[in-house]
Amino acid sequence: MKTRALALVMCLCIFVALAACGKPDIIGNNLVMQAREDYEKLDSAQVVMTDTETGETVQTFTFKYSSKGVLTYKDWKLVDGEEVIEYNDGETNVYFKDGKYYQYGSGDKKFLKYTRTRPHKKAQDIMLTYIPSAITGARMQHVGDKDEVTHIYDVSKVSPAVPEGAQATGFAVQYVFRKSGELEYFTETTIYELDGKESRVEYKTEITQKNAVDEIENIINEQE
Repeated sequence: MKTRALALVMCLCIFVALAACGKPDIIGNNLVMQAREDYEKLDSAQVVMTDTETGETVQTFTFKYSSKGVLTYKDWKLVDGEEVIEYNDGETNVYFKDGKYYQYGSGDKKFLKYTRTRPHKKAQDIMLTYIPSAITGARMQHVGDKDEVTHIYDVSKVSPAVPEGAQATGFAVQYVFRKSGELEYFTETTIYELDGKESRVEYKTEITQKNAVDEIENIINEQE
């Protein structure tokens, strides 16, 4: 269930690329759109996704652009409890899956090179979930020195991933902003029913090491 819920975030990102262009009348629109713009302008960062129930890190995406605009990244995630890792520096693409390494060069058909003008989807603004056309409710709360913006979605329009045989009944995203307007983190919550029982899964995403990633090592070196 955890793995499938993790895939939800990736599926939504693809959908957001088509649907999210901002909508001024939605509460929090300006804050979210600014956070998305700020993220896409970063030269480097690490995105950390955590299961809020267990506190376990389930995915990290670390990226850095060179002075020529070529993207290097390392994408690590847990799939059914096993590590799956991808590394790409614009010349070499390495995968680690099922305990094996797979490597592709720039001349291989499977190789993809990412740049500022051809960015990886996780380095784009769509990494921050926002689908105005599917939002059915929104609210903002001031908690301490933070502003919390919550968007509630029509699940029939976002189709969140759920365990086989389950039915999604709710999906919401909460963004937490500092008083400066800077995004601190956001959480995505999915509620579903399976065998007459309601369950939920929630993931927290933080953007860390902003413009502070020094080097991303090729994972193939882990074999040495």
